[in-house]
Amino acid sequence: MAAAINVFNKLFASLLGLILAFTGGLNTVFNGNVAEFKDLGGVAGFETLVRSQGVTTDGESIIYSGKSALERVSADNSEVLAINTKAIPAKLEAMGIKHIGGISVCNGVIYAALEDSKVWRHPVIALYDAKTLEFTGSYYELSPELHTHGVPWVTVDGENGVVYAGDGRKSDGAFIYDLKTMEYLGEMRYSSEIAKVQGGEVYNGKLYLGTNDITRAVYSVDIATGEVQKLFDRIGFKYKYIENFGGEGEDVTVMTVEGEPMICTLQIGVTFTDATLRGYKLAEFEK
Repeated sequence: MAAAINVFNKLFASLLGLILAFTGGLNTVFNGNVAEFKDLGGVAGFETLVRSQGVTTDGESIIYSGKSALERVSADNSEVLAINTKAIPAKLEAMGIKHIGGISVCNGVIYAALEDSKVWRHPVIALYDAKTLEFTGSYYELSPELHTHGVPWVTVDGENGVVYAGDGRKSDGAFIYDLKTMEYLGEMRYSSEIAKVQGGEVYNGKLYLGTNDITRAVYSVDIATGEVQKLFDRIGFKYKYIENFGGEGEDVTVMTVEGEPMICTLQIGVTFTDATLRGYKLAEFEK
């Protein structure tokens, strides 16, 4: 039995190595040299399932979301510190909710965008403990009349006491909610449209948004004025006839890497069997 297990482990390791080599080569072809970034590490195979949607940071660690999971890893992205593979509680599953999108963290609490994908009746923001990743028991149902295509992303602006959340089809702005009560406060309108937003994070008066548009572009929005600035593309290969051809652009966060603030993006590879975290020097785009 032990011999069979050893053979299986060797075969699995070999297969994983082939996947990494294959996807790495394809990603290089599709991504091109569109903007200089630092590879902050990634995963392949089954581990991709828990790093396929959102990314944020509490300043001490990195937190990821998958479609139904949460994972917290060390600041250098190398060690798993906590994992919750069944993060959607039964009471929300009973409402048809089966998808976690973008995430954000504030004062030790994760705010996660949850939805009943393709049905769009129950857009929800659920709260989790940022250390243990356990559901706190608190959640807020948003208006399906506002969020007509779910809530793919959420981010917290703790300094101003508000939460920003998106809609799958909304490209002209973000909805604003009170951080304490989740009361709807209105909209922040963008100066120009931003399509297919997958995630966002607030940092120093700017809302940084990651998209899954044709080049998986990343934008900044001035919170005070709504002024939009396109920062960079994540892929150079453009093919508009097959959705997600060339991989998928996911959430973004801002964190300090080696003493320097970076816009960090979660990227799903071409074959959807790997996920990588990239760091782009913030100073390069805020001149």
